[in-house]
Amino acid sequence: MDSTLFQKTALGVNELNERGGLISQKERRLLITIDGKRDATILAALLPGEDVPGMLLKLRNLGMIAAVKETKVDPLDFAGPVTIAPKLPVSNTRQLDAARKVILDVSQQYLGQSWADRLGEQLGKVRHADEFAPIIEQWLTALRRSGHRGAADTGQRQVNALLATQEA
Repeated sequence: MDSTLFQKTALGVNELNERGGLISQKERRLLITIDGKRDATILAALLPGEDVPGMLLKLRNLGMIAAVKETKVDPLDFAGPVTIAPKLPVSNTRQLDAARKVILDVSQQYLGQSWADRLGEQLGKVRHADEFAPIIEQWLTALRRSGHRGAADTGQRQVNALLATQEA
């Protein structure tokens, strides 16, 4: 998965409004979640078990979405480590920022804006991966209690992968 951001085109918005029948229900669900702020990795986390890369390619080929920007990131290993918050050097802010983004995007999608704001405030103070553990636990508990176990599991795997360090 990469960090390409996608946005809906006029054709995509029209398909959502008119239900032209060009895409499946799963592709429609994906198109609804595309907002120009979520990258392909987050979109895949929001739709666990789906062929998100394939659906993105189809939507792009149909002209319903367009890439906003592309940046290179290391491929994510969704198997992830066993621990929630592995140790990271303080200087690795790219990984911390990516993990914050996943937590906030999933929170906003499944828990609402007030949860996203509260977690955003807590996450703004985090400077090291070890400080993520209590926030992640609170986030996962809220997701599971609200009936979003799949989103919690997928989000946890994604955050684990982002925070994992690879020994050189």
